[in-house]
Amino acid sequence: MAGDVASAFRNISIHSNSVYLFAGHIEEDDVIVIELAAPFGWTGSPGFYEIAGGAVAYVHGSHTTDVFPDGIFNYHWVDDHINVAADVGTACDDADLSLRYAMVAVMGADAINAKKFTDWNTRQRVLGLVFDSEVETVSMPMEKILKARGIVAAAFAASSLSRKAYRSLMGSLRHVATCIRAARPFLQRLRQRESHLHRFQRVPVTPDMQQDLLWWWRVLHTPHLNGVSLEYFNALPAPDITVEMDASDYGLCALDVSSQAALTYRFTADERELIAAFKEGAPNGFDINFRELLSCAFAVHAWGHRWGCSVGRNRRPRHVLFRIDNTSAVAWQNKLALRNPRAQVIIRLLSWWETSFQLRFSTSHVAGTDNERADAGSRLAANPSYAAKYSSLTPGWSQVSPTVDIQGLADIWLRISERTPLPTPHSINTGEL
Repeated sequence: MAGDVASAFRNISIHSNSVYLFAGHIEEDDVIVIELAAPFGWTGSPGFYEIAGGAVAYVHGSHTTDVFPDGIFNYHWVDDHINVAADVGTACDDADLSLRYAMVAVMGADAINAKKFTDWNTRQRVLGLVFDSEVETVSMPMEKILKARGIVAAAFAASSLSRKAYRSLMGSLRHVATCIRAARPFLQRLRQRESHLHRFQRVPVTPDMQQDLLWWWRVLHTPHLNGVSLEYFNALPAPDITVEMDASDYGLCALDVSSQAALTYRFTADERELIAAFKEGAPNGFDINFRELLSCAFAVHAWGHRWGCSVGRNRRPRHVLFRIDNTSAVAWQNKLALRNPRAQVIIRLLSWWETSFQLRFSTSHVAGTDNERADAGSRLAANPSYAAKYSSLTPGWSQVSPTVDIQGLADIWLRISERTPLPTPHSINTGEL
């Protein structure tokens, strides 16, 4: 159930030393108006209200019962307070009464907005998303999906965006990033640009940004927004698939351990020249993090469809764990936020595969001594001793080589983007964005 504080900001008085900042003069009537409470529209109001809202949540969460021996579970966002309880005995009624008591105790008898207190239900719209505790999913309402599609299409067609339009784009897409993990790096990129915007500054819609918008457009048409497993909103479940990986100066290796499937890729002469040039200081983006990312991409290209076919009817994504012996690559791949231009195309492709195949990627570190198989596989071109070692460590495994090279991976995304025409928006004047 959800509860709401009546006229939330009106409960927060302005200090007498600062009240002069919230005064205005109506010249026609020669009247001075002084605002004595935190006004709506002022960016500081939510922060000051949070002091009182947090107190309500604290008092409410401190109440204990037989069902809630450690306190009632609750969540709040500004003036919205959310209760979650098992339907056992009087647990739901107890949580309801506790929240009402906390609101009155902190803000007074008029604090309860009875019209916005919802009934208990297994399916509830909370903070713009629909949570279903029976099927254990969270979904994005269709009207929000349609609105986001319109904003993305308008942004794609515009040459630049005002700060207001840019923030509208981010606000519309944040629910997508909540439901789909792969969207978070793309939202983070938008936030990084927004933090440097001035009031009258405009953001140019670059070709790189258009490629990101194409990615958003495709995601907004996937059925997965209709129900994402809640299992992935806390700690990750145990992996369904574990892939050991390694990248070297000579090649790449990925091992699907449970299926005993191995993939190796030997860098071409041109690619090895790029690696050597990078080590000499050339800014060509062929660093070790990019090469480790390529191992992931080749693995998903080879096996992603097979992994996705095993997703059950409950639509729970398959958890794919990539194990890497490079700690910086692990940290970076879990965030997928590298600014390397070469990596951006691969990130779009990997994130699209993660969404369309209904997978969930994660990365963890493995000690080099425990990664001998992948280490040897990535160095097959170095000398024959690695080939012999690799063969001895993978007897009976199915061996495959990628059907595309590195440029071929980039071309896959380019073909996807070319098949993604965005409609020309009619309801939104892109010239005003």
